[in-house]
Amino acid sequence: MNKQELRIKYLEVRKNIPDEKRKKESLEITKELLKLIKENSFSAVLLYAPKKFEVDVMGVFEKTDIPVFFPRCDKDEMDFYEVDDLSKLHSGNFNVREPEDGCPLFIPKENEKYLIAVPGIAFDEKGYRIGYGKGYYDKYLSRFEGYDFYKAGVCFKECIIKDTFHEDFDIRTDTVIY
Repeated sequence: MNKQELRIKYLEVRKNIPDEKRKKESLEITKELLKLIKENSFSAVLLYAPKKFEVDVMGVFEKTDIPVFFPRCDKDEMDFYEVDDLSKLHSGNFNVREPEDGCPLFIPKENEKYLIAVPGIAFDEKGYRIGYGKGYYDKYLSRFEGYDFYKAGVCFKECIIKDTFHEDFDIRTDTVIY
């Protein structure tokens, strides 16, 4: 299967996970992210506001005391903005909740370490992801290649596959939590 076929297949797999199971797995993934935060000296965490059927990691926002940033997509680029109150997230591009105007832009600093939760429709065993096909995360991370981002891919157990047939521009995550 090529990437597009895998994307279609695993969107359907993810959609068919029972709600209770999806909630339970989301909670377990959130616990693992919080454990990573506790065990490391991250200066900030870059999260995402989940769409329907995605892993819900919003518990991280509620339980961490370091700054939390959420993505906003404009045309072909994505940037992250600090959110200190969930009321600052509003429906934006692709029906994803995004930070409102006025939220501070995330600018990474040298000698600081960041956790980025990378959502995926599916991940392979090597840490490569199948996303929605726009390459926002790959482009974003390649812009900040010299900075210390710990990339934690997140997806449901049912969406771990043998091989995603990754391409040269695909950025591998450091771990996949499922």
